[in-house]
Amino acid sequence: MALRYFCNTKISTYHHHHAKEALGELRSSIENVKSLISNTLKLPSLSSSSSSPLQSLQRGNWVKLICGASFEDVVDIRNLSLVYTLSGVDCIDCAADASVVSAVNEGILAAKEIAGLQKKPWVMISVNDDKDLHFRKAEFDPENCPANCSRPCEIVCPANAISFLGKSASGTSSNTELPRVLVDGVITERCYGCGRCLPVCPYDKIREVTYVRDAATTADLLRRNDVDAMEIHTSGRQSAQFKELWCALGNSVENLKLMKASALQIK
Repeated sequence: MALRYFCNTKISTYHHHHAKEALGELRSSIENVKSLISNTLKLPSLSSSSSSPLQSLQRGNWVKLICGASFEDVVDIRNLSLVYTLSGVDCIDCAADASVVSAVNEGILAAKEIAGLQKKPWVMISVNDDKDLHFRKAEFDPENCPANCSRPCEIVCPANAISFLGKSASGTSSNTELPRVLVDGVITERCYGCGRCLPVCPYDKIREVTYVRDAATTADLLRRNDVDAMEIHTSGRQSAQFKELWCALGNSVENLKLMKASALQIK
């Protein structure tokens, strides 16, 4: 196993003394996270592996396609994975969902068959141990929307994940040719939780639904051996929740080539 971890943090503060206190707590939490990973897994140096993605990390020119931790449109994800594999990315980051991971690997395989590529990008999944903006969906009841509403939510949605058809109807996914049944409201698999629709609704009808990926389900996904890397989004305020998730994953992490922990923004 050739595994390496990274811990990323972003801090935004509004008072100096709050910043100093928050930074101290965050550093302590990150050290606990690093210690937990290091004590569990052997982490060889990058130079010990001939893997092309690892070499990109070492050279500092690592390129990753981020499909989105909540984006689950498998047709678009397959197509994105195909195109970006052909372009030579080192990693494809996607939702920790079995059908999504399968779609990524199908896209990679299709690209290799088309171009005879030797390089295979790593497949990375993203999970969380607490509430996180990357793990949310928009939701509303279209029956409660006034008929004369200008529907600014539909206009601002970058994923075309909001539909108003008046009734359920057959249609196609945006940017794909996959037949599906479209319904009024949020198309859940296309929504990746950007939040643009939340403040623009003139009637305050849209709500945010957050979730935490199930650790047991994630462990089963990792044991399929078609996932190379994982990013854990953690609160950064304390390490207890990270430890709980890490322990629940058990030996499923042993085949990973890369482990990344990202701390939330602290205000």
